Amino acid sequence: MATIKLILTVLLALIPGFSTHSGPAMAAPVFPIVAFNDFFGDSKPTGYLLGGSAGGQWVKPEAAAGLIPGGESYRLYTLSGEVGNSVGSKPAKGEDACADTLYVTLTPYPAGRGSLVAVAGPWNAMPRPIKIAATEPQVYKEAAAAILKSKGIVNPKVHLTQVIRVDLDGDGEEELLVSATNYARFTHGGLTPDARAGDYSLVFLRQVVQGKVVTRIITGEYYPRAKKFTGPAEHRIIGILDLNGDGKMEIVLSGRYYEGDWSEAYRIQGAKITKLFNMGCGS
Repeated sequence: MATIKLILTVLLALIPGFSTHSGPAMAAPVFPIVAFNDFFGDSKPTGYLLGGSAGGQWVKPEAAAGLIPGGESYRLYTLSGEVGNSVGSKPAKGEDACADTLYVTLTPYPAGRGSLVAVAGPWNAMPRPIKIAATEPQVYKEAAAAILKSKGIVNPKVHLTQVIRVDLDGDGEEELLVSATNYARFTHGGLTPDARAGDYSLVFLRQVVQGKVVTRIITGEYYPRAKKFTGPAEHRIIGILDLNGDGKMEIVLSGRYYEGDWSEAYRIQGAKITKLFNMGCGS
């Protein structure tokens, strides 16, 4: 009889959601992640709910929203480091064109800090330093040019906007993140709805794999030929953080085009690049 009871216990334990403990199973708390884009120096206290983590697992924004009552304590980060603490509201949906967009409002909000990422987890989301590097070195420009030529831009005009060094996975080896953009702009800095021949915007990763430098594209778009009213988008890095408390750092990007913007987060695992979250609004 004892043997039969042991077998039944093992089999029941394999059923998803089953607990051998008396009483209801306790769910892991959800730690939300919120991104704040600041393209024109007009910092606003309401940001995009990217999603969250629970027990080290990723929770999509739609699922996370119903599990976030509001009142959560957030640690706030820019690429330069932690910049303070704040309290977040319950997630709310936008209106009209943004009716499917989930927002969280922070109180207080550190205006003037530029784009930032808020993480509600109790851990230090920046366990290793981020080093902002110069954009002039020719080797980085050559790496960008090689990508652009492979996408059909024969004589690319290389304009690097960010070069960042960081040890993403804690193995002691630094990775390199680069963003590059070449677009026409309105006088106030906004993007035009048209693309010229040779326009582009991308973010790529350079890392050492088995003693060799490997370049991988995280995201990007390319225009070998001019296109009218195509809505070209700019991509840039706004955060490099441990978003789920496992000691590995994810990459948070922002994107914008002439009628809207968004934020997204990526996970790097060896040769695999995975988009975890995306949230934004545009007409």
